[in-house]
Amino acid sequence: MKNLFFLVLITAFLGSAEAKRLEVLFLGDEGHHRPVERVPQIMKGLGPRGVNFTYTADSNCLHDGTLENFDALMIYANIGKITKEQEKGILDYVYGGGAFLPIHCASYCFLNSMQYVKLVGAQFKSHGTGTFSTNIEKPEHPIMKSFKGFETWDETYVHHKGTKDRNVLQTREGEPWTWTREPGKGRVFYTAYGHDQRTWSNPGFHDLVYRGLIWAIGEKNSKTFLSTKLPELVRRDGDLVPNYERRPEPIKVHQPLSSEQSLQHTQVANGIDISLFASEELGLYSVIEIDWDERGRAWVIETRDYPNELKPTELGKDRIRILEDTDGDGKADKATLFADKLSIPTGMCFARGGLIVQMAPEFIFLKDTNGDDKADIRETLFSGWSTGDTHAGPSNLKYGFDNWIWGVMGYAGFNGKVGGKDHRFGQGVYRFKPDGSELEFLGRTSNNTWGLGFSENNDVFISTANNQSSVYMPIAKTHYDRFDGLDQPSRLPGIDSNKKFFPITPNVRQVDVFGGFTAAAGHHLYTARSFPKDWWNRSALVNAPTGNLVYRAQIRPEGSHFVAENGWNLVASVDEWFSPIYTEVGPDGAIWMSDWYSFLIQHNPTPNQGRGGFDAKRGRGNAFESPLRDYTRTRIYRFTAKDGKPSEIFDLSKKKPKDLLRAIQSDNMLWRMHAQRLIVESGDGSTFTQPLKGIIKSSEPDEIGIAGGAIHALWALHGLGAVDAESIQAGLNHKSAGARRAAASVTPRKENFTKHLLKAINDPDHQVRKDVLLALSEMPPSEEVGNILFSKRKDNFILNDRWLPTAFQMACSRHGAGYLKAALAESSPANATASPKAVQIPKENFILNSGFEAIDGTMPKNWKARTYSGRADQRIVSPGRGRKGNAIMIESAQGADSSIHFDLKVKKRTTYQLSAWIKTEGLKTIRGGRGAQLNIHALPDQPKTRALKGDNDWSKVSLKFKTDDRGTISINCLYGGWGHATGKAYWDDIELIQIDAGQGPDISEDTESIVAANLVNHASSVQLSSTLNEIITKPTELGNKIKKMIKAPKVVVKESPEDELTLSKTHQILKLKAIEGLKFDKIKLEAKSGKPIAIIVSNPDLLQHNFVLGSPGSLEKIGSAADAIITNPKAIEMNYVPHSIDILAASKLLDPGTVVVIKINPLKPGKYPYICTFPGHWRIMQGHLEVK
Repeated sequence: MKNLFFLVLITAFLGSAEAKRLEVLFLGDEGHHRPVERVPQIMKGLGPRGVNFTYTADSNCLHDGTLENFDALMIYANIGKITKEQEKGILDYVYGGGAFLPIHCASYCFLNSMQYVKLVGAQFKSHGTGTFSTNIEKPEHPIMKSFKGFETWDETYVHHKGTKDRNVLQTREGEPWTWTREPGKGRVFYTAYGHDQRTWSNPGFHDLVYRGLIWAIGEKNSKTFLSTKLPELVRRDGDLVPNYERRPEPIKVHQPLSSEQSLQHTQVANGIDISLFASEELGLYSVIEIDWDERGRAWVIETRDYPNELKPTELGKDRIRILEDTDGDGKADKATLFADKLSIPTGMCFARGGLIVQMAPEFIFLKDTNGDDKADIRETLFSGWSTGDTHAGPSNLKYGFDNWIWGVMGYAGFNGKVGGKDHRFGQGVYRFKPDGSELEFLGRTSNNTWGLGFSENNDVFISTANNQSSVYMPIAKTHYDRFDGLDQPSRLPGIDSNKKFFPITPNVRQVDVFGGFTAAAGHHLYTARSFPKDWWNRSALVNAPTGNLVYRAQIRPEGSHFVAENGWNLVASVDEWFSPIYTEVGPDGAIWMSDWYSFLIQHNPTPNQGRGGFDAKRGRGNAFESPLRDYTRTRIYRFTAKDGKPSEIFDLSKKKPKDLLRAIQSDNMLWRMHAQRLIVESGDGSTFTQPLKGIIKSSEPDEIGIAGGAIHALWALHGLGAVDAESIQAGLNHKSAGARRAAASVTPRKENFTKHLLKAINDPDHQVRKDVLLALSEMPPSEEVGNILFSKRKDNFILNDRWLPTAFQMACSRHGAGYLKAALAESSPANATASPKAVQIPKENFILNSGFEAIDGTMPKNWKARTYSGRADQRIVSPGRGRKGNAIMIESAQGADSSIHFDLKVKKRTTYQLSAWIKTEGLKTIRGGRGAQLNIHALPDQPKTRALKGDNDWSKVSLKFKTDDRGTISINCLYGGWGHATGKAYWDDIELIQIDAGQGPDISEDTESIVAANLVNHASSVQLSSTLNEIITKPTELGNKIKKMIKAPKVVVKESPEDELTLSKTHQILKLKAIEGLKFDKIKLEAKSGKPIAIIVSNPDLLQHNFVLGSPGSLEKIGSAADAIITNPKAIEMNYVPHSIDILAASKLLDPGTVVVIKINPLKPGKYPYICTFPGHWRIMQGHLEVK
């Protein structure tokens, strides 16, 4: 169902009796009450009491059969209208015996339905605000009996249109506040409590809602529910638990639970069942990875050496075993030892008839030669992986579509020789040939990395540990490295639009990025067909062991780019030992998960008195030593979809062609990849070539457009060296975009195949077009191709996309002679003056509902509210400017940084003027806030108007700005801004007009420069001579540019630290280090006024840091801005440096082992604070520069 996000559902007792947990469907919206933020609060309050919540913002759930799966419906939303079908659905549900809990603003929902108003019992009319408690009118009612009440800040609702049959339980100053109704066979519980987090986080509110829910489900259901008790979490004393969060008291360890007990505290997504496959009862310990062989058997890596006991070869305690369920009961009952005496193996992949294993400092190859399932061969493929930090090394080995082995690694790095070439890299994604003869680094990530996954169309996704749970590799570094002048990203782009995770216990322990991902691991997509369709090739599974959960990121394409949206949790647990670290689709189409099951999962930093509460010792693997690291328990679970059909299980061990050709068409990518690998490893082109061509032609796309058989058949042919014109034509003409992409990627890089790619150059799919252009960028140079590409230089399909312009420039550079020949033919004669063309510039206002007259619920239509930090109230008020119409208002008593925003598409590289009228009443700024203003998100410098504070009558503010290549912006009516404000601010009559024609989406000039540079630097003398002849024959402006390039000497620029001796002649030299424990090595630096300063900042620590220098007295202001930036999707691109007028200098994000020089102009005497603004660091990692 559209936009239905499942938070938590269905938990089963695996004991003698099944527990009854209550299932509540929570219907919210995207309005200013932010119900999506309230769900985790109520879940933490009621989840431990046996109540599960499923969240949706789609009101179609009221009539599409969804309600049948729930014990109760809760509404917390201001949805303006309800359809007749939806109205009938909710009435039938409640009158038929369902429980309904409208909360707070639900009394101002579905304004077109009087039947709904009667169902609720009244309608909201008006409100003020205040801190209050309510009077209990019916103390003997089951809901109110023994209820103590509570005090909270909230809106003081007044209602009208009340029904006479309400049973009023609470009042506030005589106004009915909480009541019940009993329409038909159902029950309704309403309370006016619940405007924001102050009430939703209140234990008294949790208790009130719980009591209302128990009553609403009816006596029979409540009796069944209340008879069930969850296993108690028994706390113990005496353990040293790191208190990084600075709680008043450190969390105490609770006793470990059995797998059965643990599952009773565990909640999984709607329509999904969970079952145990294996545990410590089979002798398992600390399973770090699961993989499945060509027979469908589960292979597991078990480690006791991780993280601190790395041992020499043949002395390790770790092993690889094969687990089998021989009696078909769904549980493993047989374990076969394949290899032992390993030490910290972190990944494995089947290849060459054996197993490739990551085990820093080496990658080894293990093989069973006699069929007894025990490794007889053990050889080193290559070495060079650092062992300095065992959680920052290589992981997640995967057999790729391209028949190479892929993996990721953290900041520990690689420094070694492979295939006769020296390689040095770290923190990113790489691939190597299965025989270890060649290695390539493909892209750098932003921080420590432990997740890799392929889509069924061969898109590459990655997860990093800290605050970037989804990353996409659009174009490999190896493509960029072949060309000059391209803007190669320093890091692969993050695509995670949601930065939070959603634990269901308040007892979450983290080092930094509190409330977000601090130990994300894995990024496998759901690539089978046993689950519901909205999982297929879209749901990425990201383990978050510090949150005791597995997060579900929903991958959505945007042209040749992707966005990862919040899909809530696959699973989450109240059991604080529950630690998912590896989750992937198995051979049966189920999702399999390894639960590390250890109370302590955090690797570093090492606790000390100031950070963690006690002094701990760091071990050899750079993890702090603690007896809380448990090695005696581990669990493997399987998640299956209700009514889901399992994938067919194959036995491909005999490598029969008929079986392999069937398996390569399986609906489960695991089997397709095994079949592809075995076909390629057979080297038997005579047997497989024709059948594989037949599969390409006969494979039909499934319901989501995937033709897996055709895709893998093309890559199998590529691995056999059997790709020909027939297979390429069949692939490029396929109905499935994925098959067309595969055909472009496997096209032989030979001249006679270029014509096939040219036929696909206008493909309607962005990803196909990208792969075609990348393929052309590797074909032999051709004037014909260059001329054709020149004709596409203003193709909006290319120019309006995120990555197509780059792929286009690569292809143009490869075929530069032909491109420039066509460009020279159209270039203006030298010294010619072009006459300007008259361009009609539209003058309309691009802001919809600019005067806020159209209303949707309690907010203006097309506008949305958001709060970055603090607490604010956003609403429509009247009259607006000129004592007519509406305006919007933001108000805060305690202080907030908030906005009401409007998102729109704009022309690229075009100048606009933005204006509005603003009024303020008693507006004060605190913590670095600026006041009330307009600003624009999604542009690099976030342009902003002047800010108003104090008391101001309606005043006009405006600014001019120029858009970049992104094409979308967000107009913010901003309150506070890079800090907090209190008081009231109003906005009205927002106007955005275009004031120049703009350059439009045209990259011709940039492309010509890049192509010319590559031609000059890389073209053959024959190609260069041909271009020079064109220049001499017809002198043009472009020709003159190229001649200058040819005459200019080539300069090789080396990146090296600036010479300190030379620098000291002009600057005062200061040195600063980031050291372990979230500290700078100096809390005070000294310098003299009147002379430039150079601060050499180095990062020998194993975490990322930055350096931010502020103006005197700005520490709290900048720190508050740093806190607010955490949830910004662009935070990493901004190096976690917030926008603040108080920041005088800032570094980029420093990876471990890097150095930067910060040059500062002469400063006046004073104390200048410096901090690290990486999430969670600034409150500890700070010092000051004293200038005298």
